[in-house]
Order: sequence, then structure tokens, then C-alpha cells
Amino acid sequence: MRVPIPVVILLVLAVVGGVWLANTRHMDFLTPPSQAKLDEIRIKVESSLPRADQADDVISEPVAVEQPEAVPVPVEKPKPVIDLGDPSVPVTLQSYGDRSPKGPAHLIELANALEEASEPRRALLAWERVMDLTKPDESQAINAISSIKRLRPTLPDWNLNPEAALTITLHASTGKKLAKALPPVLEAVARDLEKASSGIVKVKPVVIVGKTNSSSKKPTPVALWLAGPDKKTSSTEVVSFTIDSPDKLRHEALRTVFSLIQSQIGRSSTYTPPASLAEAEDPLEALNFRVTRLCWSEFAAAMNQPQKKPAKP
Repeated sequence: MRVPIPVVILLVLAVVGGVWLANTRHMDFLTPPSQAKLDEIRIKVESSLPRADQADDVISEPVAVEQPEAVPVPVEKPKPVIDLGDPSVPVTLQSYGDRSPKGPAHLIELANALEEASEPRRALLAWERVMDLTKPDESQAINAISSIKRLRPTLPDWNLNPEAALTITLHASTGKKLAKALPPVLEAVARDLEKASSGIVKVKPVVIVGKTNSSSKKPTPVALWLAGPDKKTSSTEVVSFTIDSPDKLRHEALRTVFSLIQSQIGRSSTYTPPASLAEAEDPLEALNFRVTRLCWSEFAAAMNQPQKKPAKP
């Protein structure tokens, strides 16, 4: 049996109205609450709230999440600033020699720092100390030589006063076959050596012609040695080479001179002698960039010393 819709609506309204009337008939909605009632409500609400100096309850407390252990990152210590020395102190050929006990790596660092400070003259001296007062390894020597090649042409000669140059004599002895070809070649070699020394030495060429038969088809021997300005001063050993064409004379003379200087430096000084020439190496370039200006000065000074008398038996 179906209940008519109007009856259903009336029943719903009666139930709702009855429940509302049963629960609110004793309530006074028109009279405002007293001050005492408001205070009671305020105290009840405040007591239900958490205090500011207390931690949150368990529900609201954040859960601690275990963090992975941090891997320490190594901190690179800053390199100490290298001492460039007092820029007001005039440089000498021996400059930075007191740094040589610290080794070639220190001098290379110093030379690079001086270049960065726009001090090419001082930097060149530091690069030269790598070569003549330490024992660099192959890579250090290559670095120093290439830097010397780069800087030397940009700077004036060390000695610009010809009267202050140290005189050495370049002696050459040969037979009649090379009597005409040798003097101009030896003169050119002398000028090459002066330029290579940065004006430090003055080279006087002396040619001695022997009595060798000029018609001989065998290669002609040539003997070379370096000495001081006169017979009373020191000299190097005598080194000979043979030559079958005057065109090769200058090249062989320069190779021999390099060998003589290298041997003298290694035998009679505390400086590091330059390494021997490679087979295809240009001897003039080696004289310019592998014999330092300090070694040129020390070599010429040694040649100007009085000749040592042989010890008595």
C-alpha cells in the first residue's frame, strides 16, 4: 500500500518539529549570557588549548628523519703567495741565485709570477737560474728554454757599453786550403758570439794558417780554442774537426765553440753546464738560449784570469 506524498511530507515535518521542540523548549535564545557565563566559557576554551612553552602532542610532533652521513669534502689549502723580492733593488746577473736551493720548481713559479707582474727583465733572470743553478728535469728545462726564447728578443742587451765587455780570443788553426775561407767565417762567428752573450763579451778572432798542402783531397782539419786577450791569460782545451766544404765551416765552428764553453763551465765552475747538442740542433740558437748570460760572464771572466802555471813535479 502506497502512502500519499502529502502525508509523507506532513509526517517528516512533524518529526523534525517534535525533535526540535523537545530539545529547545527550555532554552532562552533572546536573553544574552551574563559576564560570569562568558568568563566560564573563556576559561574552558583556554584550558583546552596547548600552552606555548609545552611541546605539541604526540600526534603533531614531527618525526625525526635519519639523514645520510655527510661525506667530508677536502678543502684545498690556498698556495702561499710567492715573494717577488724588493722591486726597488737593482737586478744583477746573479739575481735570484739565492733562491736556487729551493729547486727548479720554485724558480719556475717565481718566473711565472714575475711575468704576471709585468716584470719581464726579472722573469728572464729567474728562468736563467733554472738552467744554470739547478738541475731541472727534461720538462722543466724545455719550459725554461722556451720562456728564455720568448723573453730575450723583447729586451735590450744586458751590456750596452762596448768598453765594459770582457775580451776573449777565438783561435782557429788550419791549413792553406782554408786560408781564404776561414777568416771571414771566423769573423762572423765572433759577431754571433757577441750577440749570443747579450753584449757581455767582445770576441777577437785570430786565424793561424799552417803548411798543409792545399791540393790534398782529404777533408781539411780545423782546430779551435778560446782564450783570454793575451798569452798570459787562461784558455780552453783545443778541439779539432775536419771539413770537406767551406759551406759547412760556420756551422761546425759554432758547434765546436758550444762544446768548448759547455766543457769549460762543467769543469771549472759550480754552474750547471748546458746539455750537449742534439744531432740536428742549431748551435747558434743553443749559444743564445741555452748558455745563460751569467754563464757567459763567468766564462769570459775565467778566460781573463792569469794562466795557471803547471805544478812542479
